[in-house]
Formats: sequence, C-alpha cells, structure tokens
Amino acid sequence: MDHELIEISEEIFRNIISRLTLHLRFMDIAIDRYEFIPDTFSFECDGRFFHYNPITVIQIFKNDPNKLTRGYFHTVMHSIFQHPFLAEQYNQSCWDIACDIAVENLILEFDLDCMRLESDHDKKRQIDKIKEKVDLLTAQKIYHYLKDELTGDERKLLRQAFQFDDHTSWYHIRQVESSSEQLFGDETHDNPSKATNNRFDKASHDSDSDSSDRQKESSDEEALIEQMKNTMKDWQDISEKIELDLETFHKEYGDKYETLVQSLEKLHKEKYSYEQFLQKFMVIGEKMMINNDEFDYIFYTYGLKLYGNLPLIEPLEYKETRALKELVIAIDTSGSVQGDMVQGFLQKTYNILSQTEQFFSRYCVRIIQCDMKIQDVALITSALEFEDYIEHVQILGLGGTDFRPVFDYISDRIRNHEITELGGLIYFTDGDGVYPKKQPDFRTAFVFLEGNKDMTVPPWAIKYNIDEDTIKGGF
Repeated sequence: MDHELIEISEEIFRNIISRLTLHLRFMDIAIDRYEFIPDTFSFECDGRFFHYNPITVIQIFKNDPNKLTRGYFHTVMHSIFQHPFLAEQYNQSCWDIACDIAVENLILEFDLDCMRLESDHDKKRQIDKIKEKVDLLTAQKIYHYLKDELTGDERKLLRQAFQFDDHTSWYHIRQVESSSEQLFGDETHDNPSKATNNRFDKASHDSDSDSSDRQKESSDEEALIEQMKNTMKDWQDISEKIELDLETFHKEYGDKYETLVQSLEKLHKEKYSYEQFLQKFMVIGEKMMINNDEFDYIFYTYGLKLYGNLPLIEPLEYKETRALKELVIAIDTSGSVQGDMVQGFLQKTYNILSQTEQFFSRYCVRIIQCDMKIQDVALITSALEFEDYIEHVQILGLGGTDFRPVFDYISDRIRNHEITELGGLIYFTDGDGVYPKKQPDFRTAFVFLEGNKDMTVPPWAIKYNIDEDTIKGGF
C-alpha cells in the first residue's frame, strides 16, 4: 500500500481528532483511542482498531471535511455506548440500524459546526417521527421499534440514511464471545468456528494437527478473549468518566448534552448483566465432557506417533464446572404483572441458561405461579419442556401477592429430600407483597421490572432490576 497515501490519511485523522477535541474536551480520551489500520475496507471498527481505506479517506476529506469528521465521531459514539459488545444479544440487521440512528440523534443534538451536513434536515425529520413512538432514543429502544413496527423496506431506507461504518467486526466478536470463555462472564463455552476472522486476532493459525499447533491456537484464543475483555472494560471506564464529567460540569456545557447524559445513565444503571446475575445460582459439580485441561498433549501425541493410532493417555471424560442442577423460578401472577412480560422474562432466562454448559446433564427447574397461593407448579427437565412451557404458558391467579407460599413449598421439598442441590429461588414480581419474616436456607433473589426499582426487599435477599429492553432482547 502506498506509504504516502497512508501518511496523508494519518495527518487527516490527526486534524479530525484536534477539531473534535476542541469542541468536546470531555470526550478527549474517547476521540483519540483507536489504533489506525490502513486496509481495503472503507471504515470498520471493533472498539480497538479503526480500519480505513486511505484513498477513500482522502477523497471524502477533500470533498467535505465535515462528512469525514462526522463519520469518525459516529464510530467513536458506537464505542462509548458499547454497541459492538452488546451486538450478540440482537438481530443484526435491526441492531445495526438502531445503533446508527441512536448516535446520529446525539450528533444532531450537539449541533457542532464541524459536523453539520446538508442531509441533517432529512435525518432530523426521520428521527422526529421515531420520537413520536420512542421516548429516549437509545439503541435498544430504537431496535424494538424497528423490529416490531417497521417493514423491511422501511428499515432499508433508514439504513441508507444513517449508515457510515461497517459493523461486520461486531459479529466476529459474537463468534469469539461464545467460545471457550464468555466476554461478559466466567463460564466456558464451545470453541468458535471462525475465531481467527476477528480483528483483535493478529496471530496466524496453521491447519496442522500437530499438538504444538493446537496448543498455540488455544493460547492465541485465550489472548484474543483477554484483549476483547480489556477493550470492553476500557470503553466502560471511558463512558463512565464522560458521564461523570458531564454531570459535574453540566451547567458549563449547557442543555444540548442532556440526552447524552440520560443515555449514559441508562447504559450504566446495571453494573453486571442478567447473564452474570444468573451465574449466582449455579453450583459446582462434575459433568461428562472432554476435559482438555487435565491431560498432557505431549504423551498423547507421542503414543500416536509410536503406535500409529493409539494414544498413551486419553483425556478425562468429566470436568468440574459451575452449572445448574436445581432452580426454582417463581412468577408473581397478581394483576400487576403482565402476561407478555412473564413470557418475555422466561424466554430471556431460558435463552441464557440453554447455552452450552449452563445446565448439568440431569437437572430440574421448577416454575411456580403464585399470587396469594400457589396456582401452578411445572417441573422442567429438558430444553424441549422449557420451550414448550414458554410457548403455551397461561397465567393463573391474578389475585393479591403473598410470597410466603413459595418459600414454604421449597422448604417442605428440601426437608423431604425432593430438592437436594438447589441453586436458589428467582422471584419475578413487582415487589408489592408479603415477604417471609425468617431468612430461608437457600439463596433468594427478587427480580423487578425497571419501574419498580425503588421497592425494598429483606436484607437476606438479592435485588435485581431488569428493564423491558433486557427482557425483549433476543439472541
């Protein structure tokens, strides 16, 4: 690639960073965070590396410096709001458009001379139309609006109007995230099929079956995942600092950043994901599975070389891990808890728990419906039973709310040895009911919808607030 073109492009980016920092000094760390990589792509960024085509950069900047400045800041805003790292939860086509609209809305509200474009009037008109249906234009809320209320053709028009960068690398992150270690948690998963396509991975992988290559591949994958975790943590810290600076000096900055503050507050309101929350209810046990961590490849491959197809040591066929054996999910079926939210909550919970290694081979999930008394108990022992229950669930009860019958039910089953390895109780409710006075002998969490976040629970219980976006978010 022509070094002169690269040098010109790098000088252009330095100019853009200076222009943006001059107006947005509270974002200086975010604006100057990327490593620039000349590539054949137009523009693509995974949170760490910003890939660009030098010829495209020069042409755009020559014709309209504001367009390139706007586009670069558009990408920075994606990272601030962690859009690449949240992408795994959503349908790609709708998530891409939702993220683009969310950041463009904020850029329009900033109203800076260095980012104004002729197309702004048309974008604002389309955004105003969305605002009639969506209160705060976060990517998550826009996503559900696009998915539920617009046709494919309507979404396509919005994509053309708001798109700047390529989001392909966001979904490479998804491939690695579902591999040997989760990006958002500590549980292990199957190896990815195409982890080497990720932009974080600079190492080459040979296709040889030699043990040293396999060990190198495993080591490279671990390094890749660690890089991704560090990148995500960096952007979490950056976005939290931006929010703090804006809240501290909001009078100086004025009202035009109010939506940015509100959006950052919503992003940071939960310190850990619902997936991490569910891990609290897992227990340690042995699973029947190949345990590659417990045997030496050297002796294994030596046997293959010496005897042809006879390894000296076979890998262990069990592994000690954390997963679910028994869990109780209680649903408050009083009139204040809506049926679609119940179904969405169960679906979200199932989506997470059904991932590889979240369950032991033999498990039991009890789903209890209760208002003033227990209305229904379902025993779930397989993925098919869980899916069928969610699809055909009927809410029973709709009376008042008393949590005590569920606690009595669980305590009786523990005494009778019907429940022996309980991970805990998750109670989905609005919180307005009668709590037990005595602390139970099992872990308990009350899950509230966002609007009930001010509800108090007994000191021995865990409280978790979940919003509609989290419940509706699919995989």
